[in-house]
Amino acid sequence: MVGVRRVVPVVAMTIGLTSCAGLGLLSLGGPYVSHANARADIQTALLEAQADHKFVLLDFGANWCAPCHALRALFHTPHAASYLLATFHLVYIDVGNFNRNGDVARKYGSATWPGIPALIVLASSGEVIGFVTGKALSPVSSGDDVVRLLSAAVDRTASTGSALPRPAVELDPAQIRTSADTLGVRAAGESGGTFVFKLEVGSDSVTSTIVSSWHDTLLQRALTVYDGLSLRPKEVWDSTDAEQVHLTYAAGRVRGTRVSPNPPGPPDTVNFDLATDPSTVDRRSVPFIVPRLALVPGTTAVIPIFDSWTLRTHPVRLVTGDRTRLALPAGTVDAYRIDVTGDLRNLPQTWYVSADLPRRTLRSEWPRHTVLESAQ
Repeated sequence: MVGVRRVVPVVAMTIGLTSCAGLGLLSLGGPYVSHANARADIQTALLEAQADHKFVLLDFGANWCAPCHALRALFHTPHAASYLLATFHLVYIDVGNFNRNGDVARKYGSATWPGIPALIVLASSGEVIGFVTGKALSPVSSGDDVVRLLSAAVDRTASTGSALPRPAVELDPAQIRTSADTLGVRAAGESGGTFVFKLEVGSDSVTSTIVSSWHDTLLQRALTVYDGLSLRPKEVWDSTDAEQVHLTYAAGRVRGTRVSPNPPGPPDTVNFDLATDPSTVDRRSVPFIVPRLALVPGTTAVIPIFDSWTLRTHPVRLVTGDRTRLALPAGTVDAYRIDVTGDLRNLPQTWYVSADLPRRTLRSEWPRHTVLESAQ
């Protein structure tokens, strides 16, 4: 029999280990241990951090992962080693072939997505205050780089500044009005759901509500409050079968609590306080923004969007297409097509917005053959 080695995804990284000096200065533990109890190790580290006023650093990785070992070697360089020793309690978490500690990774914002190594920074209270994952690790090539990234992660007064593209989004003020859209939902060809989006305009705030259901089952109820002048999100409440979330946005940071199921055990509760671009909007803002764009064919907008599933901010691209004819159950109408792409879990999406005023959402196509469509 020919042996087959399973190939699993790893984040592409450029970690140049230029020196092994100082490897003996700090004992950061052995390799990722498959039989370790990650949850218990995290709790022990948090108790120690509360006693000595340090932070906890979670390192998700695997022994087969070369970039994980390269990053670990950088931890042992003199500058990084002294900084880690003074600042953190380090917990290595073995993900195996992405078949171990998946519940722990999910608790901390799908930590191993899109790959490993992945570093999560916790305050001694257990609050998530920083991520160093994916592209942020790509340029790491020295212990100084490690210190720079982790120092930024523990700076709870900072925002990300202009690390993400600032949104080039122009909304049509005439479309910021009290309104409601009700769309029918088809999934894999079967009808039986509704998606209701309501907007209420007050004297100093704007409130959006999303209620979605499938047959008689409520899937989501979300409420977002926006500042009436800037239209930036201020507060979000959301309840789905995957999470219950409360978020606040202020001063370039997003703070909140997420409760998610962890069967057969009790639900996982995670608090977080994360730096983000001051222009960031919430994932639930997409149905608010898209129909209210100043629709100019051929224009592209890039928006930083915070995702409570991953506890990270992602750039999302909105491209406005030409005016087109759209067939609906009630007839054919003129509409604009807006393509929404990015690395959020429920993207890509294609939206169709009425060309005539007042503007309405007519159709939205989501992954997994899901279609939201107006019956009017």
